[in-house]
Amino acid sequence: MRTAIYMRVSTNEQVEEGYSLSAQKERLTAFVMSQGWDIAGYYVDEGISAKDMKREQLIRMIADVKKGLIDVVLVYRLDRLTRSVVDLHELLKVFDKYNCKFKSATEVYDTTTAIGRLFLTLVAALAQWERENLSERVSFGLTQKAIEGGWHGSAAPFGYDLINKELVINEDEAKTVREMFRLYINGLSDRNVAIHLNKNHMLTKNGHLWQDARVRYVLKNPLYAGTLRWGVRVNKENAFEVEGAFPAIISKEIFEEAQKIRGKRNSFHGKQVSSDFIYSGILTCSRCGSPLKGVTTTRKGTDRRKNYMCRKVYLKECDLPMVSERIVEHNFIKYLKAAQFQFTSIEDVEESEIENLEEQFSNEKKQKKIQDDLDKLLTRKKKWQYAWANELLNDEEFKDRMNEENKKEKQLKEELKDLEEITPSVKVDRQAILEMISDLIESWSNLTDKEKKQLLQNTVSSIVVEKVNEGKPLDRLTILEINFSD
Repeated sequence: MRTAIYMRVSTNEQVEEGYSLSAQKERLTAFVMSQGWDIAGYYVDEGISAKDMKREQLIRMIADVKKGLIDVVLVYRLDRLTRSVVDLHELLKVFDKYNCKFKSATEVYDTTTAIGRLFLTLVAALAQWERENLSERVSFGLTQKAIEGGWHGSAAPFGYDLINKELVINEDEAKTVREMFRLYINGLSDRNVAIHLNKNHMLTKNGHLWQDARVRYVLKNPLYAGTLRWGVRVNKENAFEVEGAFPAIISKEIFEEAQKIRGKRNSFHGKQVSSDFIYSGILTCSRCGSPLKGVTTTRKGTDRRKNYMCRKVYLKECDLPMVSERIVEHNFIKYLKAAQFQFTSIEDVEESEIENLEEQFSNEKKQKKIQDDLDKLLTRKKKWQYAWANELLNDEEFKDRMNEENKKEKQLKEELKDLEEITPSVKVDRQAILEMISDLIESWSNLTDKEKKQLLQNTVSSIVVEKVNEGKPLDRLTILEINFSD
């Protein structure tokens, strides 16, 4: 009998209990010799749990079984091989298909009989129950502590000290946290924030230099606004947040502003966000559809000039001429004033005149909003079910919350159905659009370049432009279309 000896150890505790690799090897080798079998190979997974089959040596052993190199798999105990009923059945099917037996040196299993398979399955089920029960107890304790607002970690995060198991603001470190958010909101990237902190000797809790990943972790963590988040890495379907769980270093408004900026930076290149080119990443070429890139030019004795050039011009795949920011600015304001005049002077706007606006304000956006609300509602219902199952809610509280969610769900589905039956034409709130355009024109001249840039990135997704060769220099650009963000 060509025997595969499979061994596994996952913790120091198992070593102390007599499951060390050397102990397993000694006993299994002696067992093989007593049976007069041959050792085909040792397959050893060290420091790995048996919760799944993603184990290098287990995978290698299965491959050898499929190659017909093994007649029997020998383990010290079943739980060395697996703790999962599903995985056990998969392994037994593979062993059976390739005429390979399974043996435990310390337990009586015979996979060639029906009763042996049943007994093996029952023992594996108990092993899986033990593991999941332990995991559930640990998870329940941590979840309850999170709901109560307690700190569930070991060491205090940067910005705080841990006193009597409670987080207390460390004022020196809190200054650094506030500086991080200030710099980021004012246009610096994670990397440049780290560089600034290091230059000013504002180091980590352990006295190390900041890296962009560490800065990013702080800037994305709602802990600094006083909110505890739970289950965002594992058990995501039951994740939740507890506001006001900790003393806040920054306000909720500052934190949300930073997240909004990060969301925009995910859509734009880092330099597009932090540079002073107002229209970078927003101007779009009408000829090829590519974005225009900010380019600086200087002439002897003159100031720096900001221009925009289609990215495909560099590849000689487009012939759109370079355009200065001054011309873009002039025509952008002219476009807004023309729109302002249109909505001021026309009493009844014909459908043909608002063709572009129809698409922008179509009911598709309303449908998307309702669908997003339905998705969030479904997530909340799962959380209530999880909380009730773990006795975090009593029967009455669970019933009330589910009834409330069901009413909201019914209402949202009715609204969605009504919108789906509406014809594509949409009534445009001309007064609201007029006020928006008027406010933009009035405030534009009072904004800095970076403020203009941030405003555009928050409200406009693209401005489609075409260069023309006729008319006054400032009029040699046509804005064909402005698309607003959702």
